[in-house]
Amino acid sequence: MDYTALADELLDVRANLLQVPANQRLSQMERGERFVLNYLATHDKIIHPKELSEKMSVSTARIASLLNNMESKKLILRYTDKGDNRQVIVILTDLGREEIFRIRAEVISYICSMLEKLGPEDAEAYVRIQKKIWNNYLAER
Repeated sequence: MDYTALADELLDVRANLLQVPANQRLSQMERGERFVLNYLATHDKIIHPKELSEKMSVSTARIASLLNNMESKKLILRYTDKGDNRQVIVILTDLGREEIFRIRAEVISYICSMLEKLGPEDAEAYVRIQKKIWNNYLAER
């Protein structure tokens, strides 16, 4: 099968999907402060700025700027890693945790609405295919 035509079609569809509110909300969760808040809230381990940089595919300088801004808003705290004084650990504050849980609830509401319109079978297939794409990526690494 020639996948070129399908790839071209997918490129057009993905561009158009940016207009769908649920996709807009999802996209916002993949960038900036929301990404950091969500990552910290969903990973029960020590998080260093370098890890955030790698996961977001941005420079450590960009992460430092982002964390400075978030710290000034009292969304996160940074402190020296007792196991390695050269490292900094990033944690959520109570305010940061409240903020991300509020945002997640809003985004989940939009996604639920989108999935409901697909119907149960298509919604499950959509999520299954997204997972398969992720697992294929992990297998190739």
